[in-house]
Amino acid sequence: MTIQPFETAVRGRTLRGITTLPDGAGPWPTVVLFHGFGGSRVEMSRIFVELTRALTRSGLAVVAFDRAGHGESDGEFFDTSASGDVQDAQEVLRAVAALDEVDGDDLHLVGLSLGAVIAAAVAARSPLPIRSLSMWSTAAVFVDDIAAGSIQGRSLASLATEGYFDFMGQRMGPAMVEDARTFDPYAEAAGYTGPALLMHGTADFVPVSYAERYAALWGPTATLDVVPGADHGWATVPHRDHVIAATVDFITRHRRSV
Repeated sequence: MTIQPFETAVRGRTLRGITTLPDGAGPWPTVVLFHGFGGSRVEMSRIFVELTRALTRSGLAVVAFDRAGHGESDGEFFDTSASGDVQDAQEVLRAVAALDEVDGDDLHLVGLSLGAVIAAAVAARSPLPIRSLSMWSTAAVFVDDIAAGSIQGRSLASLATEGYFDFMGQRMGPAMVEDARTFDPYAEAAGYTGPALLMHGTADFVPVSYAERYAALWGPTATLDVVPGADHGWATVPHRDHVIAATVDFITRHRRSV
């Protein structure tokens, strides 16, 4: 396994991450990881690190990057929005496909929480061939929550009184709220026609119905795996083992090159 830095310029900012390659010679089928809102490319309790290592053991390269205003990438969390993230990620995907180590005809996307929503929109829009899409704990609920004036049960009133919303110690600005008024996760994802894996726990604060709606949108190309007792972050050893193993199996079954 070889780990090397990844970065690309998008809208005047540098987005940073890492590329992890299997042993041997490429180019490799490649998985791009999309972290959740307010998170980073390693994700909660390093779950994306564990996923990356499992994928590379199966002969896949992995690119994990921090979206603008997250992790080590440029930009401010204050300015983040779903539409901006989708726009940026399209450029990131083009940069990934251009890497010598990457088989640009064998790309796969994995997203967690809001990252799953972003990944689905990117998969639908991308001119590149997306061979599979895996969505964990899909947080399409953010649109409905914001319309009701809250995020994860907390009022957004401080945007008017303080000029920002305190999201886990980070200042979220009005861009996220304004964008959510017109961002339709399901319309954004409708153009994707490839295989999709939707994994959702019954103990997630996001109702399973949000994943079910994606499954209904895509019909027979989608697989819905509802996991009893799993929470939003897959925060037990059995649940984490399950989500990683199922995702690796799904991707390896849909890779182009063997």
